[in-house]
Amino acid sequence: MTPADAKTHSAPAQSSPKYPEVWNDLVSPRDLVWSLLLCSGATIAALLIATWLGSSLFFWGLGGSVVGFIAAAALIRPKRVVTITDAAVSTVITDDGADNDAEGER
Repeated sequence: MTPADAKTHSAPAQSSPKYPEVWNDLVSPRDLVWSLLLCSGATIAALLIATWLGSSLFFWGLGGSVVGFIAAAALIRPKRVVTITDAAVSTVITDDGADNDAEGER
């Protein structure tokens, strides 16, 4: 590898933020912590209610985690930007399985 190749294949700048990977997606550490706190808080609250009522801890804990998940999904917005661009040639698959060129037959 020549020095010129080393410059083009260098590591990214250290000034960019480091995001942890969760389920093959990069997440903001701040949002991840808030989500975990919301889910944990809702689950603990549900377990305390179940203990107070003398009810099944499993179902109350499961319900609390679902409520926490819904709250986190509603309150924390994704930061991903999706850009859809037109392809030069798009292919349309018809019901009979034949590929048809969208710009015309070849």
